[in-house]
Amino acid sequence: MEYVIYTALGCSIAAFALSLIACARIGKFVQATADTDWETLANLTGDIAALKRTSQTLNNRLNGMNKAVIPQEQIIQQMLDHQNVEQIRRNG
Repeated sequence: MEYVIYTALGCSIAAFALSLIACARIGKFVQATADTDWETLANLTGDIAALKRTSQTLNNRLNGMNKAVIPQEQIIQQMLDHQNVEQIRRNG
């Protein structure tokens, strides 16, 4: 029965220590962001949006490089075949 008491005491001490660590981290964060104003925050938000657009553009370019390129002659041949089929259907 004593091990239950010691286990509960150990858990409560660990929880108290973790709460002190969390309070210290929050204090550091508040001190680090004390001089941040709305203009700085807006600039950071704009920079993040620009980086996101740049990343998306780069990903789109890289994805385009991986696609197989269809030769122009093959595209023209497919168009001509399609036109021939349409003419046969119209005349037939």
